[in-house]
Amino acid sequence: MPLTSLGGSEKSSLRRREIRETFGGIIDIVKRQNADLLLISGDLYEHNYTTKSTISFINSCFEEIPGTKVFILPGNHDPYAANSYYASFKWSANVNILTPDNPYYLLEDMEACIYGMGFNSSYDNKPWDYGIKAINTDLYNILLAHGTVDMEISRNAYNPMRSENLDSLGMDYIALGHFHNTMEGVGRRHCIYNPGSPEPLGFDETGEHGIFTGGITRQKNGQKLLEVSFVKTNKRYYENLEINISGLDTDEQVITRISNILDNKDAAKGLFCITLKGYLEAGFKVDTQLVKSKAEEIAFFVKVKDETVVDYNFNDIMNEPGLKGLFTSKIFARIGKTEDEYEKRLLLKALYYGIEAIEKGEIKSIDI
Repeated sequence: MPLTSLGGSEKSSLRRREIRETFGGIIDIVKRQNADLLLISGDLYEHNYTTKSTISFINSCFEEIPGTKVFILPGNHDPYAANSYYASFKWSANVNILTPDNPYYLLEDMEACIYGMGFNSSYDNKPWDYGIKAINTDLYNILLAHGTVDMEISRNAYNPMRSENLDSLGMDYIALGHFHNTMEGVGRRHCIYNPGSPEPLGFDETGEHGIFTGGITRQKNGQKLLEVSFVKTNKRYYENLEINISGLDTDEQVITRISNILDNKDAAKGLFCITLKGYLEAGFKVDTQLVKSKAEEIAFFVKVKDETVVDYNFNDIMNEPGLKGLFTSKIFARIGKTEDEYEKRLLLKALYYGIEAIEKGEIKSIDI
């Protein structure tokens, strides 16, 4: 991915390198656990950006685990299109791509069958049970699926499906892909798992990231037992911070408050979106670029948003002659007549907008 949100090319390049290292670390886990299968349920790479050198690197990792069968399901970011690397690249002998021509693989030596429900284009919705044949319950049945599960279905939903429909297929394990956050043991059969992205890619992907490892064993009574564990793999993490700076009146004070908070975190590994909140004295405007540069002496990456508002003395303003005093008085009169808290917040926001418009001829978005 371009990772343009990181700004300079140096940090973007470093993150791309770290993502490669994390992928290599997953291969090391496969080796240590002597895994029979490695399942990748789509969005392995970005079709519009990935170069052949990246694909060669990925394939060289697969060549390091010749005893592990790799199954890849094309997703909406890496669809099985005519010009895709899935169709044109010569992959390692242990790699299997689940396509419309090969929607499932029977592994007789493992008594297993691997199924796939993926994408031929970046927006390729199909019936939720596309290409799935009736299963043989004597086998270990595993499905790789890429799509939107158990969410409000909209026109833009990618391959929408319900967990109860997936349950009805009778699979022993469903390796889900698409969303970048973790889903664990979903459905009545508790067999639907989505590890999300092994490395987070944005501020909507906070917390730990990793992969699932596990296995399926047949018990003496003939029942199959699924055991799955989450393994953390992310080198860095994203975090959103809201910091109240009410009462502060210098950039140095703001920087000190942020630094004290970051000092209590593993900030050198963190990417932070810091939103400044609170009420500030009229005339003080935070220098967000200065704050960002100082915070990045502690943290890997910092984004700063200023959502502070001016701490107006409304009593004094109401006593002023002219439009500003009249406007403020009328808004407070309306606030006093309503008991609805939501309406009060709207009126207060309108008050701030109105005073800014009168004083500066413009307004900025505020959160009250």
